[in-house]
Amino acid sequence: MTTFNAQALQSHYQAFKVSERILLSGHSHQAWPDVAKQGVLQSYDDAAKHIDEKWGLALAKADQVRDFYRGLLGEKHAQIALGSSTHELILRFLSDLDYFKQSPKRPLKIVTTDGEFHSLRRQLQRLQELNCHIEVVPVQPSETLAQRVIDKLDSDTDAVMLSAVFFNSSEIFYDVSQVAAAAKSLNVPCLVDAYHALNVVPFNLATWQLESAFVVAGGYKYCQAGEGNCMMRIPADYQGSPIITGWYAEFDVLDQAPGKVGYGQGQSAFAGSTYDPTSHYRAVAVFDFFNQQQLTDIQLREINQQQIGRLWQGIASLNAPSDAASLQLPSHELSHNGGFLSLTTPQAANWVKRLGGHNVLCDSRGDQLRLGSAPYVTNTQIDEALNIIEHLQHTF
Repeated sequence: MTTFNAQALQSHYQAFKVSERILLSGHSHQAWPDVAKQGVLQSYDDAAKHIDEKWGLALAKADQVRDFYRGLLGEKHAQIALGSSTHELILRFLSDLDYFKQSPKRPLKIVTTDGEFHSLRRQLQRLQELNCHIEVVPVQPSETLAQRVIDKLDSDTDAVMLSAVFFNSSEIFYDVSQVAAAAKSLNVPCLVDAYHALNVVPFNLATWQLESAFVVAGGYKYCQAGEGNCMMRIPADYQGSPIITGWYAEFDVLDQAPGKVGYGQGQSAFAGSTYDPTSHYRAVAVFDFFNQQQLTDIQLREINQQQIGRLWQGIASLNAPSDAASLQLPSHELSHNGGFLSLTTPQAANWVKRLGGHNVLCDSRGDQLRLGSAPYVTNTQIDEALNIIEHLQHTF
């Protein structure tokens, strides 16, 4: 474990008051470093000075955002489409499926899991209500998940969509590469949601063996870049023609024949349309800060594992007075845990409310109480949170 001083880092997050609150919400929304404000102001100044001519500067910022994501993916020339949300990018992906460009005499078939984030879960559930065939595979038992998903794939499967780290349990799905390989062998598009991996669990595409997959993620969580900084990585040499298509996708084909909908190559085919570039200015300022502080994904993983391990051991040492207050630790190992600790309790929502009353911010999903650390959270704050949890056990 390399030496790291969280308390010293806190001085760069004064606006978010990270030293005055125990922010165990890092898996949901991390604080922005103070330099983020300079990015927002620069965006305003460029708009005021250059009016419509600002777009050359804005698009350059967008390319810098892509470069940061390319670095995390370990793919120097990755094709990266940007969007304000993963939902927006998922819609572009879905609209590019061959199913919608043909006249099949069968329902659309997509294979997924019951551990997906709402952006995907809700959209697929709505499609299911329209008589689409959405095959939902239970995540547990996770050790057999890959094979159980693969068993659902066939020649009628239009896509398989699943996560690298599950948003409710924080368990890393290292076997997702097996699913991607099986999908490729059947010529089935595979989309991996890496939002809970990117910049907290190293996600080199070659190491994960996901070069054939589409990957969605964003900057709202572990990248500290705030809203509007989502991305979709498109496999190399893939040429799409999504039905849901923005006019930016015409930038590279302005000489197309009248009346024809043309598409640029790679990422250009999945481009959107006019957007608020403030998010990219903010992100670039934050990513520059990360580089200056040498906060690489490797370093952030080390920090996170130490912090989650401290929480894990602290919870394990508690003597719960009743079933109502008990907090059940995950069944997987710490090394297979993502960026937050997910504790099972029937009182999850109640725990969030009571912890909030003691200035400890966290959240819940169903019966999962989620405690997420961040590099600006100190060991002293973690220990204080554990003391508060121990005290609150007796209030249920």
